[in-house]
Amino acid sequence: MQKILYILTALLLSASLEAKDQISRVLFVGNSYTGQVRGTFLSMIKDAGADQIYFEFITPGGCTLTRHLENQKTMKVIKEGNWDLVILQEQSQTPGLPGQIGDSFQEAAGELCGIIRSTGAEPVFYQTWGRRDGDKRNSGIYPDYETMQAKLIGAYSKAARRNSAPMVSVGEAWKKIREEFPGLGKKLYKADGSHPSALGACLVSSVFMKEVFGIDPKTVEAPKGVSDKEFGQILSVIMSL
Repeated sequence: MQKILYILTALLLSASLEAKDQISRVLFVGNSYTGQVRGTFLSMIKDAGADQIYFEFITPGGCTLTRHLENQKTMKVIKEGNWDLVILQEQSQTPGLPGQIGDSFQEAAGELCGIIRSTGAEPVFYQTWGRRDGDKRNSGIYPDYETMQAKLIGAYSKAARRNSAPMVSVGEAWKKIREEFPGLGKKLYKADGSHPSALGACLVSSVFMKEVFGIDPKTVEAPKGVSDKEFGQILSVIMSL
């Protein structure tokens, strides 16, 4: 039931904006999980013929939504940018952690959604992926990829539900790739087991194209660093979500 709710929300978003034809200004607010996807994303968007959309990125390394909320420059960009969409991406560990840390994500998400909507824009949550082998710094909470991914999906889903906001299901696509193509799933990461490789960036970009901009990712060529076979496997999963 919860999955159906978010699918309907995403469909309503696309319908109300008529996909790429009425989205002209998009702001990404996050950190390196967004910044390291940027090049591939912009390349694929251009290849799809949607390069009339203006994108801006605020992505300092390791930044949380709480820090963004407290940053006057970030808030000025949000309030004065005349955006259609503001994409929100939290630090990779924070959402699923217990206590005040996880609560801070939910609180900042709520405040940001209110501010974004007051400008006439729509907030959108960018659901991220679990680390390849779990999180060694929080091994009791994130002992492996599967546990970490489940907690991240749950936390982002809660934020989306509480704020009646769309959520881009990158983490769910990542999970399905790892389940259906285990070897390929491990290649979604750079050597650090955390940040996205060229293949991971391709996956993220393809999900955004489909769910947010109403663009069929099958209409573009495999981006640099991704083979046609790998791209085909990614698309087979994304199109089934």
